[in-house]
Amino acid sequence: MLALLLRFSISIWPLVFVALVLGLVALNPWLKPWLRFDEGAISQGEYWRLFSAHFVHLGWVHGLLNGAGFVLLALIYPAGKAVYWCLFYLVSSLFISAYILVDGETYYYVGASGVLHGLFILAAYFSRALDLWRRYALMAIIVAKLFWEQSPYYQDTGVSEAIGGMVYVDAHLIGGLCGLLVVIIFLIKNRLKFPMYP
Repeated sequence: MLALLLRFSISIWPLVFVALVLGLVALNPWLKPWLRFDEGAISQGEYWRLFSAHFVHLGWVHGLLNGAGFVLLALIYPAGKAVYWCLFYLVSSLFISAYILVDGETYYYVGASGVLHGLFILAAYFSRALDLWRRYALMAIIVAKLFWEQSPYYQDTGVSEAIGGMVYVDAHLIGGLCGLLVVIIFLIKNRLKFPMYP
């Protein structure tokens, strides 16, 4: 499947992720217990959960919400090879999972929304569909959302009821920071004229 994914334009790979996410939701009763972030299982050596947790979801509503996020990514039409975006997905998944482990307050976690926040920041920066001010406006909106979620004014009751579980906003923050870090690296690269490819 990875070989097939890498053959297509970057605007196609988010749609492949939609199919993957929804396919895994359909298999939730069997797969979710084996793929979700489970602190106890990870401590017993089931390290694949550090990555796989970011592909499975609580249920259909949760999966469809994040699936819609991937569709929006496709519409933003970010430049770059699919392999780099997939690599970012995996690396940011690892950073989010590492944070959850260190934080120690969450035993179970599923969902792509943390990684999606980083992907949206990168997609805005590398967008081929948006002009410059819209790209930076979209990044600013996402960063503002991250600040709002960390504020005492944020309430996730409606979303939590819809998806069937609490929204783990720290995952959004870590994913967003991963995306911002990559953007900063490219801004420095452009300023110093280092060769680097998205």
